[in-house]
Amino acid sequence: MIWQFRNVVENFKQALTTYRDYLVFLLLIIASLLLLQTNENPQMTWVRQRVLFVAALLGDAVYDVHGSVNTGETIDRLRRENMELYKKNIALEDAYLENIRLRHLLNFEQRFPLPTVPAKVVLKDNDPYLSTLTLGKGRTDGIRVNQAVITSKGLVGKILSTDSRTSICETLQDQQFRVAGKIQRTRFEGIVFWEGVRNEVGFYGILKNLDVRLGDVVLTSEYSQYFQPNFKIGIVTEVNNEVEGLFKSIRVRTSVDFGTLEEVFVVTDTSKTIPSRRGFESYFEDQPKLP
Repeated sequence: MIWQFRNVVENFKQALTTYRDYLVFLLLIIASLLLLQTNENPQMTWVRQRVLFVAALLGDAVYDVHGSVNTGETIDRLRRENMELYKKNIALEDAYLENIRLRHLLNFEQRFPLPTVPAKVVLKDNDPYLSTLTLGKGRTDGIRVNQAVITSKGLVGKILSTDSRTSICETLQDQQFRVAGKIQRTRFEGIVFWEGVRNEVGFYGILKNLDVRLGDVVLTSEYSQYFQPNFKIGIVTEVNNEVEGLFKSIRVRTSVDFGTLEEVFVVTDTSKTIPSRRGFESYFEDQPKLP
């Protein structure tokens, strides 16, 4: 009996040694699935709902191929119900993600010290030289030409034109757009303009002997014609002195992701009094750190 038990133990140890890598791999897969299932991050929720939808589609395909084997009415009914449940689950999770986003926007609107009007982006102009957004708010909502447009991340652009119910916003990604900016850390002044890359702008006018570092935050300056000072524009991602002329070549990653914009705020107060321009940068979300 003892001899047999020892043989079993030895065989078990040998199997563990032989298949150790496979067992570790299996355990890691199980742990990953558990983490994915319990993660409530909005991005992971979005991934899960898409995976479930693809699984449902694959299930339909398999059924179409092998349906002749399982032709019972019960199986057909369960398959349809399963598909409907997957669709409802996707709709509920989409509503959940939208609820999170809208709560976040509402929190920003309540904290921001200037009056704003929330507006939904109803149309994006994909012209490579003219980047504009059509907003679902207009003159009847208090929207006027040259008012600043922002999100909780930072500056989007300014109102270009309005009618009674809609308005057009010219964005930072427009070839004609210009805004006076400054480095938050040193207060050095320059001009921000688009150079043809999405979610990136150039910052011109900083002499080569001045101190500009990667990670510096760029804000609107007191010399901006249409914007209050200290609205966040972006973060410096490249500083190049090896160019012709007196000034550095500086690239700035915009705070706002223009590819995913859905809602914005129009700042209806255009005053530039000293009390209103202090500390605006603290109301915007922190800039992402450079890798």
